[in-house]
Amino acid sequence: MASRRPARPARKPAAKPDKPPAGDGDQAAADEGEAPTDEALPKNTLPFEIDPKKVEDSLKKVREQLVQFAKKGRYTKVRFKFRGKQLLPDLPLAAVVAVEGATFYWTGLLRLLVFNLAGRAVIDVELVNDSEKRITAGKEALLSGDLDEALKAFREALDMDPENPVVHLNLGVAYKLKGQKDVARLALTKAKALDAQGPTGAEADRLLAGLGPA
Repeated sequence: MASRRPARPARKPAAKPDKPPAGDGDQAAADEGEAPTDEALPKNTLPFEIDPKKVEDSLKKVREQLVQFAKKGRYTKVRFKFRGKQLLPDLPLAAVVAVEGATFYWTGLLRLLVFNLAGRAVIDVELVNDSEKRITAGKEALLSGDLDEALKAFREALDMDPENPVVHLNLGVAYKLKGQKDVARLALTKAKALDAQGPTGAEADRLLAGLGPA
């Protein structure tokens, strides 16, 4: 009778290298020679790569993009930044997109700055509006009892920033005080829709309840 050989012990699977713990993604990428991804820019900021060898073409692309925003009528000023630092004073958007403005003012200044940068550079073009100032002016007029002036200021703010729930809320308050309940209801409903889960939406909902049924 043949003798049985002793069974060999089962082989253990080769140990896999540990995965980097959560939060170490940037370090792991750095170890592999990859740069960590940057945070997303605000929706009112446009990154543009400026090539010192093709300054005219680069600035033309910046201007073409800004023309589209000028047509929307939401923004009133332009702010140029490099690595978070402002390069120029805030410039009127209308002057930046105008041919004469592009020829004689902002492109000349920006061109000088570009030549002082090392190689290609990404300039952040931030679009700014004065809607908050108009809202503040409207509130002051509202407190003084000048409803017409308040409505004028709020409408100007609305033209600059039509998706701002605070603008619609204040319009609703002004229309309510003026006795125009139907228009007030529309403004407050819009404010509620734009900030359904926030404090502005909650205040709009409270004011809507006070207006009674449509």
